[in-house]
Amino acid sequence: MARRPFLVAALLAALLSCACEPKRQQPGAAVIEGEWIYDNNCAECHENPQPDLHKQPPNLHGLFLRKSLPSGALATDSQVRMTIIQGKGTMPAFDQRLREEDLKNLLAYLRTLR
Repeated sequence: MARRPFLVAALLAALLSCACEPKRQQPGAAVIEGEWIYDNNCAECHENPQPDLHKQPPNLHGLFLRKSLPSGALATDSQVRMTIIQGKGTMPAFDQRLREEDLKNLLAYLRTLR
């Protein structure tokens, strides 16, 4: 019987500590899909420097935190979308490779990169 108050106090302390911790927001389905698209289509060049390229692709972390893109264009969804579709420099065009939903998901993921 002497253990019961100790167990109740320990359980109460555990519950209170869980309730006080800030909850991390889980990414939505669009961001998860966008991350998969990024990892399979973009990360190879944008995350890892390619020694054989004369001009390195820009790192996309913080892309939407800047006022402009590396090209000088405004950092907007429509401008980034156009760059993805048309390609730029050594970057291939993805107009026939990605569906509209894929583009939206990829943009959602790019917005999370800090």
